Amino acid sequence: MKIDVDVDQLREGLLDRAGSAAGVGFPAAMLDVVDIEDESPQELLARAEREGLDLRDFAVDDDCGASDDWCPGSVHPFSS
Repeated sequence: MKIDVDVDQLREGLLDRAGSAAGVGFPAAMLDVVDIEDESPQELLARAEREGLDLRDFAVDDDCGASDDWCPGSVHPFSS
């Protein structure tokens, strides 16, 4: 199964999580915010997996043309 992940949406989701953690008393989470802003798409995917996020929540809607073509802002983390 292939999942096309919207990298911008994934980055936003990770930033929201880290910002929320910092806001409820975990100031060290602000370091995560800085890291997330600078991470490559592959690093974001690895972070999301470590944090147990379901990448299907960040799937790109198939409205970019042909069904298996790459869409701007997406990355193909898995295929089978």
